Amino acid sequence: MSTNRYSDLFPLFLQKLGDRAKFDAPLAPYVAYNVGGPADILVFPTTEEELIWIDQIAKQHQVPLTVIGTGTNLLVVDSGIRGIAISLAHAFQEIEQIPHSPENRVWVRCGGGVLKPQLLEWAIHKGLTGLEFSSGVPGTIGGGIYMNAGTKYGCYGDILKELRFYDFKNGFKQLKRDELHFSYRESEVRNSLVIWATFELKYGNAKDIRAEVDRIIQERADKQPLDYPSCGSTFKNGPNYSSGRLIEKAGLKGLKVGGAEISTKHANFILNKGNATAKDILTLIDIIKVRVHEQFGVNLECEVCVLGDDLERTKPEKT
Repeated sequence: MSTNRYSDLFPLFLQKLGDRAKFDAPLAPYVAYNVGGPADILVFPTTEEELIWIDQIAKQHQVPLTVIGTGTNLLVVDSGIRGIAISLAHAFQEIEQIPHSPENRVWVRCGGGVLKPQLLEWAIHKGLTGLEFSSGVPGTIGGGIYMNAGTKYGCYGDILKELRFYDFKNGFKQLKRDELHFSYRESEVRNSLVIWATFELKYGNAKDIRAEVDRIIQERADKQPLDYPSCGSTFKNGPNYSSGRLIEKAGLKGLKVGGAEISTKHANFILNKGNATAKDILTLIDIIKVRVHEQFGVNLECEVCVLGDDLERTKPEKT
């Protein structure tokens, strides 16, 4: 007999979604860190109608609901997450140029499930500039907007014109850019799922755009450890400090816990060196927070989103 507390709902999901519903599904294959326990129910909707249906079932049966996108900025704890997890691996994949864009501008509508590199390649092929800041950044457009992802060269909030998203409290919303607030690695579409976004790009030279993209990707490869699974930067930078530099000054580069390691190349990256658990990574996160606060009085804020409640998480002793 299944120990899954939501086993009574399995027939409903199988009837509605078929093999796009999985039960007791390990989430490690669906997140960048390649760690994490199971979701009770993992679903892959493809339409707005299916999304509404999933939300209605969750509310009717009081089931927690979590959007994981493609998991590039998520750390799922070893015990997994309870309830329903929504992946966008098969959802909202359209890219289209909108006719009658303003002069010398091109408005592009992109589904929230489109991968960032996919949209960038599309723009290069069309000779459109404005997305170069996203070079080498993984994940979906929806996740990029959710986190207002970006680099020193820009972020998605800079080029956004209009957004359609599903608010799990209030239903669908469609708002213009000036009706939305974005800040550093923050947006107001939390607790929501991006359906599509409209971006404003400009005409450019495809060869020049490609050269800039290649330059930025090489710059990232030179400075960042890209050979092992990670979620990129673990902590947000502050207005007057670089988290990576503080971690390095605290003498934590190369520190290992189990299969996890603070990168020797860039201290703001925690790597899965092959057999890490979420507990290993969480322990390093906590060690970094304590040491940096002790030495510099700075409270680092995680950029990685931790999902689930790991009761075995070990808190480091303050020294």
